[in-house]
Amino acid sequence: MPATPPRTWECHLHLTNDPRAPRIARHTIRTALLDYGNSPELAAMAELLTSELVSNAVKHSDGPLSVWLHTGTGVIRIGEMDNDPELPNSLPCTTDAPFGRGLSLVQAMAARWGRYRLTDSKVVWFELN
Repeated sequence: MPATPPRTWECHLHLTNDPRAPRIARHTIRTALLDYGNSPELAAMAELLTSELVSNAVKHSDGPLSVWLHTGTGVIRIGEMDNDPELPNSLPCTTDAPFGRGLSLVQAMAARWGRYRLTDSKVVWFELN
């Protein structure tokens, strides 16, 4: 009989600022959520929103970044920290824009999201229920 997963658990991922970072983060988050019995739909949503956060970090920062996943009772929180202290703002979504939809997707799909500045870095996070 398989062991029952803990009610709360965490996963931390440290990445270099590299174009492969979003793919690595997507795969890690999706695999962790599926391995702990979350639905494929929830894992896919978390994967997409994680990719958006990490892609923004790779584009706008110049150093390493961290991604973490924390599960609590009924809540999944995923965050990203990088060395660019500038807080991101969502851009207006237009059909002809080549980029800029990331935070709009996070705002539309996440139960909650936020961002805050640290001394020389920032954190952007979201929650899914």
